[in-house]
Amino acid sequence: MQRRDSIFRMLAGLSSTALAVTRGAPPAFAANETRFHLSRKGSGRASAYSEAVKTITVGDRTHVTWLDSLPVGFRVQIRTLDHATGTWSPVYSLGPAHDNHGGPALTVDHQGFLHVIYYPHHHPFHYRRSTRPNDASQWNKPLTFGERLTYPTLLCNAQDTLYLTGRRSYASQPWTIQQWTKPRHSDWQAGPELLRAQSPGYSHFQAAMAWSPDSHRLHLSCRIHENGGQRETVGYLYKDLAATTWKRLDGTPVVTPATSDTVDPVAVGGRAEGQLSHKCGSIAVHPDGTPYILFSATSADSSEMYIASPDRQGGWSRRGLASTVERIWPGFHIAPAAQMTFNLRGELFVTACIRNGTREDVVRLHSPDMGQTFTGQVLSSGLNREHHWFANLERSTGANIVRGIPGVLFTAGVKGSGNTDLLSNDVYWCGTP
Repeated sequence: MQRRDSIFRMLAGLSSTALAVTRGAPPAFAANETRFHLSRKGSGRASAYSEAVKTITVGDRTHVTWLDSLPVGFRVQIRTLDHATGTWSPVYSLGPAHDNHGGPALTVDHQGFLHVIYYPHHHPFHYRRSTRPNDASQWNKPLTFGERLTYPTLLCNAQDTLYLTGRRSYASQPWTIQQWTKPRHSDWQAGPELLRAQSPGYSHFQAAMAWSPDSHRLHLSCRIHENGGQRETVGYLYKDLAATTWKRLDGTPVVTPATSDTVDPVAVGGRAEGQLSHKCGSIAVHPDGTPYILFSATSADSSEMYIASPDRQGGWSRRGLASTVERIWPGFHIAPAAQMTFNLRGELFVTACIRNGTREDVVRLHSPDMGQTFTGQVLSSGLNREHHWFANLERSTGANIVRGIPGVLFTAGVKGSGNTDLLSNDVYWCGTP
């Protein structure tokens, strides 16, 4: 790890015993921040899932994408905020999705072209590229590739090669996470399977990726849910760009596809009695190159969200955020993990859903000093829906950089009773115009 002494000082600052919370009633938004109503036709998972980035800022424009449910079916939508004028573009439709699991993952290359993956729930991915740099109004014709895929995570490296992961399901063998790459001016190429469940049947991975600041190292976090949830493993791997081998935190090579026994374990649990059930949010990399993983651990009567980071022994240190939330917002409790990121200055941002009875709100935590103090904003403040959730935080995907306060996309409404319900949820974006 780079600059280990500074890392250890930061870990000490994030320790649960050192957490300090800025007291007083938190503001609804940060200074100069606004909330914009993107859509009244959001699907039950309009802004899901944590693995996928859905907000990209390039120069003086911010592009935001989500999933609507219209009378004609599910549609992937995008709008653009022009920061020079403070105005939003019309809604542009990118194409259909199979159901409410088919929402988009967005990235941008160093030439400014936008790229989006969307559509499937056990189907081929659909891919489009914008025809003009930093412009979401026109797109190339859709391309399809792969089989039985779901949950895209999309990045771009320094050479404008796109990196994609998705869950691959099978009828009678263990499900996997498959990697794809698309070099600039080339077709999509199927790569290795990175993760694999240890038995056939339904599995979920929540695989997320992030580049190191120099784009030379690719970090991956996951939550491997297998055997009906009897085992849930939060894990980590990394790969240097010039290498072919994925490794654990201590540099030990791992044969891929990795399993819950071979990934670097951050936390292990399950849904059996006496264990904690885990969910994984996103992975973020500090400007000094240190990876941080956000995940949650819940039981029948408790809920905690953790930030995991490297410790002195080559393992992982875990720090809880539940007490921070309860001090800032008395009476509210933290819900399962969403996302985290660092901006260019190394400031830490975390999105979360907090609950008080049946009321759920979206909040963003901000620490300018690596966890020594936190402030927070209730981004759904004043809205009359009961449920505000599926927060999706603006993050770097390779070519784009989070410079100030990252924007947050979220859904207000109901989840629905099934994957194909056509709903009229509200979709909002909070950020700096």
